[in-house]
Amino acid sequence: MTRVAISDEVLAELPRALDHEEVDHPLNRGAVQYAAWQLNLDTLAEFVGEADAATYYEALERVGVEPRPGGENEGGYDPDLDG
Repeated sequence: MTRVAISDEVLAELPRALDHEEVDHPLNRGAVQYAAWQLNLDTLAEFVGEADAATYYEALERVGVEPRPGGENEGGYDPDLDG
């Protein structure tokens, strides 16, 4: 995974995939990529597969999704996501 460009198409497609019933959390990249495939959002599916975590987080933030909204322990540790 690498830093890749966040295109306008990715930003347009991302909210649609996040609303898919299979996506239980925005950080579940596998579910987001699956949803993108199901919705024929090929640009987004490719982006999710190639982008590093920082780039993916940035895309989430740019569409107004806080990757870890409230409920985390001090320091951002979330036991459900961080094991």
